[in-house]
Amino acid sequence: MNSSFSRRVRAGERLHGSFAFLPSPGAVEILGRAGLDFVIIDQEHSRKGWDVVENMVRAADAAGIAALVRVAWNEEKEILHALETGAAGIVLPFVESADDVKRAAAALRYAPEGTRGTCTQTRAAGYGANKQGFVAYARQCNRELLLVGQIESRKGLENIEAIAGVEDGLDVVFLGRSDLASDLGKPGQTADPEVEAASQRIVDAARAAGKVSGLAHYEAAECAAWGARGCRFFALASESGFLLRSVAAFRAEADAAFGAAPAPRGG
Repeated sequence: MNSSFSRRVRAGERLHGSFAFLPSPGAVEILGRAGLDFVIIDQEHSRKGWDVVENMVRAADAAGIAALVRVAWNEEKEILHALETGAAGIVLPFVESADDVKRAAAALRYAPEGTRGTCTQTRAAGYGANKQGFVAYARQCNRELLLVGQIESRKGLENIEAIAGVEDGLDVVFLGRSDLASDLGKPGQTADPEVEAASQRIVDAARAAGKVSGLAHYEAAECAAWGARGCRFFALASESGFLLRSVAAFRAEADAAFGAAPAPRGG
């Protein structure tokens, strides 16, 4: 468990990471070697087998980067599967109420603080090698596992003050601007004034509740802009998108250096 990472998050240190959509431990390792602080392994939009997720978490550990898992839905066994891989916490999509937060927080923690199922034989618990120390391990999990909640709907926006105000609830209030824009009737328009105002309300509510706020982004300039507005937790929208844009930019630069139009594709 990456204890220093949870402390850095809660202290409001500026942290940079990336979503990981590709089912690739190697890609996660590269993100760590590139100097990022964390990776969010996606299980919502790019579903993977739990064996693959566990290997991606293992790669994050090898590269010295914290691994969070974005679960597909707010369900106790889904959260349990994510945690037993050894992840540092979960990212929960579509948080819309204080009850959503309380349910996920309970699933994240062992008794008496929560309802997480007990097993000493998983990777997270050391495969049973530290069975005698399980009580101390469980207490550490309850203190340090992170809960990141995405606010990405009109209902979540309307309830944001109650969501952010849950005691021992979200560690990071995370802007889901694309889905929020769609739910506000502005699909694809994350820079629309109404969407910007809604996003700022979420950041302000997090600050008022003493919580960290964050967002997904596509370019570094967004980090600086939203950092000035209060965000501290930044995730590149995906490693696959970054790879696509980087290779396309390199190809355009190479063609320009040769003074030639792009070569035809296919054959």
